[in-house]
Amino acid sequence: MPLTSVETRVSNFRVRAAGVCVAAAFVFCYAPVLLGMVRQWWNISFYSYAFLVPVVSAYLIWIRRDRILGIMPQPNYGGGAVLMAAGLAVLVAGQLGGVQAFQQVSLLITLPGVVLWLFGSVVLNALVLPISFLWFMLPIWEVLADPLHAPFQVFSADLGVMLLRGIDIPVFQDGVFIYLPNITLEVAQACSGVNYLIAVLATSIPLATIVLSAVWKRVVLVLLAMVVSALANSLRVALIGMLAYYDLSGDLHGPYHMLHGVFVSLVGYAVIFGGLWVLSRGQQPVVYTGSGRQWNVSWDQVRVAWVGLAMFFVLVGVLRYVDRSQPVPLKQSLSELSLQSAGWVEKEVVPVENVEGADQSVARSYHDLSGGDVRLSLWYFESQTQGKELVSPGTAKLHEDAKRVRLNIREQQGIELNQRLIHDGSRVQMVLFWYDLNGRILANPKMVKLYTAYDAVAHGRTNGMLVRVSADLPSDDQAGRNQAAEILARFVEALYSRLDRHLPDSTD
Repeated sequence: MPLTSVETRVSNFRVRAAGVCVAAAFVFCYAPVLLGMVRQWWNISFYSYAFLVPVVSAYLIWIRRDRILGIMPQPNYGGGAVLMAAGLAVLVAGQLGGVQAFQQVSLLITLPGVVLWLFGSVVLNALVLPISFLWFMLPIWEVLADPLHAPFQVFSADLGVMLLRGIDIPVFQDGVFIYLPNITLEVAQACSGVNYLIAVLATSIPLATIVLSAVWKRVVLVLLAMVVSALANSLRVALIGMLAYYDLSGDLHGPYHMLHGVFVSLVGYAVIFGGLWVLSRGQQPVVYTGSGRQWNVSWDQVRVAWVGLAMFFVLVGVLRYVDRSQPVPLKQSLSELSLQSAGWVEKEVVPVENVEGADQSVARSYHDLSGGDVRLSLWYFESQTQGKELVSPGTAKLHEDAKRVRLNIREQQGIELNQRLIHDGSRVQMVLFWYDLNGRILANPKMVKLYTAYDAVAHGRTNGMLVRVSADLPSDDQAGRNQAAEILARFVEALYSRLDRHLPDSTD
């Protein structure tokens, strides 16, 4: 029998209420992930643009609303269940291993699964762009950005020097170092322009989609944005060089430095919007029209699937707040570590630099009979959770400008470590650092995250240690580097075997 008007209104109200419940349950399940992302957007300038990404995505859905509402929902429970199961498995692995990146990626695996479960593949196809655009809000782009820094640094330095020579400023270049008569500039990794590239792409893609109708015009605008991001950073380098040469810049790391970046960003965005205006001339406005129909979903059709999904997300969310971690303590305290039998005598206990979340830490200075002086810092985590991680924004700073080196250690074919040089005025330090995860010596922070998740799922433990050793260079040349590397290699060999007495048994 056909429903009466009252019954129809009641049915529609129940459907809307169930939809609100599903959305609220999904947010409850992912609340720690969402709050963690917001904190990263706020604290890391690289991702400051991400606050606008959800707003732009919502607008992309809004302008397509007639088209979307004109599609008859046909739930795909099988496909939706597979996607949601995969997403929640990644979420659990990230939760157990304390790996924020896994939990954040899980969000955009589960979300399409929810759409597929509720409305079907045709609706999901209509939402591909708004959902895909949300990937820009995930703070995971360092994975792709890191390999780009070095070539972008060199390109910015090369073109910046060409611009300086074009206005008759005497300049000499050596890689990323720019030598002016009165100052030496370095195009550092933070100033490579890669950060600006990500922000420009996050701006140009929705602009091209919303305003331009032809696919080739959209592609041209995005390519223009990429070119502008590279050229604008070179302009910034030349601007800083010119102001420094004429002694007009003041403190290069102060407010003027920020103003240089803001000025160049404005120039870059002006070019992009100018290109958008040119490409959009003469075309008809983009209109996303639908069939004029509205979704016709009854309560009887969705009550089991929708309410069941909401209850499932609530259950997963509740379980996420249950602490299942099993801390793994050290066999012996780090304060009892002794290298005297290996010829290294402790000189003094030095202040320990803060690594957030470490359960034990120690910092000491050592000396051996050959005249080598080394500083050792250790940070041990009995377990890792979100906000208490070996690889975090704080420890990730260690990897800036670091390279991988291999050391041949007794009973080992060779272990891979990170090496970097730190310049502090006239003093230069060589630093070696690595992670010890249950007997594995790891240099790559991405592998640390993967093995942490693996140990959490397979062995129920997420413990690990960060080790850093450093020595002053006798001289800032190749001979000084070789001498410091030799001292550190001897120290690492002595330390390597003795740390085993303190660390827990490995999982292998």
